[in-house]
Amino acid sequence: MKILYLFILSALFISCNKKEIKIPVNDNPGINEVWDNSKIYILMSVNEKDTLAKLKIGQTISTTHWLTAVDRRLRLKQLVAPIKKIITKRQKKSIHYQGGKHAYFSYVDSINKKVAFIDFDSLQIIADFYLSKTYFKKYPKSDEKFNKFHLTVNENSLTLNDSISLNNQSKEQIHQQIWNYMAENTSEKPGRLYLNFNRNITFNRFLDYYIFFKTKPIPKGKTSNTIFIFNTKDIRK
Repeated sequence: MKILYLFILSALFISCNKKEIKIPVNDNPGINEVWDNSKIYILMSVNEKDTLAKLKIGQTISTTHWLTAVDRRLRLKQLVAPIKKIITKRQKKSIHYQGGKHAYFSYVDSINKKVAFIDFDSLQIIADFYLSKTYFKKYPKSDEKFNKFHLTVNENSLTLNDSISLNNQSKEQIHQQIWNYMAENTSEKPGRLYLNFNRNITFNRFLDYYIFFKTKPIPKGKTSNTIFIFNTKDIRK
């Protein structure tokens, strides 16, 4: 069994291939110990003018947790395919699968100064064509039993329901404002907060807000496991 401290050292520098990987840093608490694990890396590779995400999935064992180190400098648009591949592989049941094993993103918790982990194998990713609000307009029967709220994360801005700016606030202030808005606009239906991420933001920024809203309670509901990664040029109306 391998504890997280061994993973920290190998995640920061993969000596066998002389490849450096810079894992995300944020101030969200998370799980600090994951026993029985296999390691996965998504490295940043520069080929002339192109920056690519290189997935090194290696010998993942189905009966272990999968600890995934992603270079924080990569953009979401480069990560959709490899993250989906990991999720699909993790969800595939083998004859040795025992249940209860997850895929985790790794990051540095800057408050507690420890490497931490957040699970992501339950994610459902809808990429490029829609924001959540326009998606549910086109497919109104999807998640129809929920009262929907939509948070959009761009490189330098956050917006709730296309109209409420959450810029220049701490994350706790942002959470309180969302809480208040959802509480004031609630209905008999349970609430769902849907996260929308601009495909051009860094993985570091994505993970910061993904963890924060995944682990924070909201009135009469929760944050959806379905996330939308959008391209502003290709959003379907």
